Amino acid sequence: MSSSSLHHESPSRFQVVYRITRRNETSIESLARDLVIEQTVECPPESLSQEILGKRIVGEIQEMVPMDSIQGAFDVTVSYRSDTTGFTVPQFLNVLFGNTSIKNNVSIQDIRFDTSLHQAFRGPGFGVAGIRELLGVYGRPLACTAIKPMGLTTGQLAELTTQFALGGADIVKDDHGISNQHFHPFEQRVCACQEAITKANARTGKNSMYFPMISGRFDQLERQVQWAVRQGIRGILIAPFLVGPDTVRYLSETYNLIIMGHPALSGTFFHDPSHGMPPAVLLGTIFRMLGADISIFPHAGGRFAFTEKQCSDLANTLRRDEGQWKKSYPCPAGGMSLDRIEAMSALYGVDTVFLIGGAILKHPEGVLEGTRVFMDRIREHFPNEQARRVSDESPSSCELPARRQGFGPATVLRHKDYRWSDREVTAYKSDDSCSFRGISRQELTGPFGEQTSFDVRYFEIEPGGHSSKERHAHEHIIIGVRGTGKLLKGSVLIDVNIHDVARVATMEPHQLRNDSTEPFGFFCIVDHNRDRPIPVE
Repeated sequence: MSSSSLHHESPSRFQVVYRITRRNETSIESLARDLVIEQTVECPPESLSQEILGKRIVGEIQEMVPMDSIQGAFDVTVSYRSDTTGFTVPQFLNVLFGNTSIKNNVSIQDIRFDTSLHQAFRGPGFGVAGIRELLGVYGRPLACTAIKPMGLTTGQLAELTTQFALGGADIVKDDHGISNQHFHPFEQRVCACQEAITKANARTGKNSMYFPMISGRFDQLERQVQWAVRQGIRGILIAPFLVGPDTVRYLSETYNLIIMGHPALSGTFFHDPSHGMPPAVLLGTIFRMLGADISIFPHAGGRFAFTEKQCSDLANTLRRDEGQWKKSYPCPAGGMSLDRIEAMSALYGVDTVFLIGGAILKHPEGVLEGTRVFMDRIREHFPNEQARRVSDESPSSCELPARRQGFGPATVLRHKDYRWSDREVTAYKSDDSCSFRGISRQELTGPFGEQTSFDVRYFEIEPGGHSSKERHAHEHIIIGVRGTGKLLKGSVLIDVNIHDVARVATMEPHQLRNDSTEPFGFFCIVDHNRDRPIPVE
């Protein structure tokens, strides 16, 4: 087989630009060859068979350019077969920098993805445009602040959340050191802070959001996320190098949540400019690949040693066109004072999240006034702010219906012909934005003033009809009442007959169908406080 036909048939490849700095007499050619071997086959070159070489699995050196400004440094462009990554985060990072990270004098300057990797890793779920749509804020940077310090009671953290939200902050997040300590336990804190921000929004008319820090043990992480989702949380704060990079990718792709990435434990990658990854690659390209909609990083001149160029490069990387990935927000932070907003505005522009915490906490007139000053300073430099009505999301059979006039708790609901007294038959959903057919519902108990933690609904599907295919963090219990239907759970289709009891587990894709010639009716029991489902294609 000729080399040209082999090249034509080979799988797609992605490129990495390494900066290799010579510290002795070893040639750059030798250093580059060692690198591509180390990052792929990791064995003596003379032991490689023609079969392995013919598959082009070994990284290929495409270009070596000397750096005039750095003695002994060369930018070496290497291409790798994309399928050597297994299209997983751990193996991608392994091919990118695995063993070489243990060596010295090699720094990754850029990653150029091919289409297959853009498809394998979804990137941000919301991005700049999606977050603006949720908040209804346009024409200015977003304002974020943090509740702290660690050690405050749950009530004190909730009160801080209230003051920040009343002052106008768009996002109120946990400080990254606040996790599940006994003095402010996770579940209690999330409930209190989310309730606080909901009440504040009712007073201000805004749609501010609270982001809890997710940082439990591995076996706790997903339960923390599910708890947060059930409380109505729209985003989380998470540090990829504390919980594991692929954990962030999984949570981003599984849950309909904004991901705010925190840089904790990442600093050793970029403090030595001759080895590791600069912030633009690690906190920009890789965090965005993992699904970070917002990436926090230290702004120049604060408590950390970033330069303005590093900050600018990072912000531009998060917002550059990158395949089908959505653009992410840069979030400069790290000891910023309110008088730095002018310079930050000039450097970063409108599509930025400004994060200021301590300067507001120590404001002489209190947190509420400090937050208002924060918002005023932003608006001074971005006077064309627009507030738009927040668009409603896709409705769901799980949405909470408004209590109807004249209806209330009932001691007994009388049944006749699969209808219950004092309860209206309503549409399955309030519009047709999701795929369903021939299905109606009756809310029986839960939304009429009962003091229950669950709702009971009756659904009926006409012959040939079906519900939406979706998944959510809360569980369903389904009890067959009329006829025979089918429950699709994942890829398994299960018959549901009269008096059968079926359970839909957390985040399990599901759909109910009626393939018979008679109506199929069932009770559905679900948490009263619950998250909105995520459609499944």
